[in-house]
Amino acid sequence: MRAGLIVFLLASGCVTTPKPPAEVEFGLRLSPASLGRELQLSQRVTVVRGEERRSFDAQLEVDASAVRIAAVAMGQTIATLLWDGKTLEHKVSVHVPPSVTASRILSDVQLAWWPAEAVRAGLPAGYALEEASGTRVLTQDGRAFASVAYEGAAPAWKLVRLTQQRFGYVLEIESVAP
Repeated sequence: MRAGLIVFLLASGCVTTPKPPAEVEFGLRLSPASLGRELQLSQRVTVVRGEERRSFDAQLEVDASAVRIAAVAMGQTIATLLWDGKTLEHKVSVHVPPSVTASRILSDVQLAWWPAEAVRAGLPAGYALEEASGTRVLTQDGRAFASVAYEGAAPAWKLVRLTQQRFGYVLEIESVAP
């Protein structure tokens, strides 16, 4: 009887080798006010992963009280996000890959548009931000984590190319100030 119970527990997954702890997702949570200005942009975002390219339209609005993002593809709202500096409210369509999280969207936006000083102040231990003319590189323990290349003039850059080395995608973001 005891051997049968052990076999049952092993087969049912109750007795397993421990899983490694889940990796904590990187997430900037900078206050909306730390942008230092209001921002309203209409954007065309192309996500590049390997040979695959997918595009959608987005609206980005930031004022001292909130960051608001709405993304639309083929006439359907695929994501909405509201960050007031304390709470992240979001809705992401089931048609969006699970790897695209509200936390990652907010982090990418803040990494690309917030002042370098504000980003540096919000980085967790082990991360650093280097900035040069038209580029930013975020590192984790000395290894490239993400990079941003800018073309045009701030704040409505002609093109922002955000490369997430760690997660294996590139965002090509064309913005137009309304």
